[in-house]
Amino acid sequence: MRAIILITILLLGGCSSYYNPSLDMNVDRNAQFKIDREACRERSKKEASSEPRNDWQFLQTYDKQQREQSDEAKAFERCMSGKGWIKK
Repeated sequence: MRAIILITILLLGGCSSYYNPSLDMNVDRNAQFKIDREACRERSKKEASSEPRNDWQFLQTYDKQQREQSDEAKAFERCMSGKGWIKK
């Protein structure tokens, strides 16, 4: 029973979508979202210094990997909100 609850929470916890109320109705929202998402992914990787640098990255400690991923996620959220996207 515990496993079912945990799986349900993990699946539903990752479900979210973005909405940009400032976009003009003539703009294709899906295309604009893809463009902004890719730009923010690149920016967040550079900002958080989480880009793959060498083959020895797997030797990092768990805490350092977790910190990099957390910093990257925060940078991505800041970038998307700066472009007007709101997470539902």
